[in-house]
Amino acid sequence: MAPPCDDISDFELIRRMADERANFAEARDAWGHFYVRHHRFLLRVCMSYHKYVLGAEEVKDVVHQAFFKAFDGAKTFNHAEDCPIVIQERKSRGWLVQIAENLVRDRFRNQPEVSLLADGEIDQLPATTEGERDDNPVPESERLNLLKAGLILLSDVEQTVLRATMFWWQGDQQHQRMLHTALLELSKQVGKSPENIRQIRARAVRKLEKYVNENPHDEKAH
Repeated sequence: MAPPCDDISDFELIRRMADERANFAEARDAWGHFYVRHHRFLLRVCMSYHKYVLGAEEVKDVVHQAFFKAFDGAKTFNHAEDCPIVIQERKSRGWLVQIAENLVRDRFRNQPEVSLLADGEIDQLPATTEGERDDNPVPESERLNLLKAGLILLSDVEQTVLRATMFWWQGDQQHQRMLHTALLELSKQVGKSPENIRQIRARAVRKLEKYVNENPHDEKAH
């Protein structure tokens, strides 16, 4: 496999991939560099979020397919945008993650869904009223950092369940649902019944909600 080739930017590698008809050998070489540079990152992310519903070997297959899809879809990426190297890396990796997520969803297409929530439960993270948001706004970047910090405090099972189920979360839906086969696979992998998984998820969400809502006040008090 090609070396990382650190002297070539991500967008330039994607541009060469997109120009495969003009120079296929250069495009494939660029793809090799792009693969080596980002493969470990994408594999780590996909293992973290999808291992417990796909299995390790299926995740590896998704990652490989994602890079092939990236080669085929390079023409659709805005590689002409002028931005710093660090932003190029972030956008390139975000693009790869989105491709991988689409591949995961394709594996479960047209399968029945089940609710992740108990009857009457409202899935909102964190749960705040409009007035609370106006009186005590928390910047989005700070909220993200708090969520990351709060996630670390959860048990291994809580983290696993939350990561696996949050993949199916839809921001515009009050009652969240997960594909039945994915829930059954998660249940088998963590050794918990689907109903227990719902309870674990609800508990983890409440813990994160409490941490996000209370921690900014604690920080101001010190």
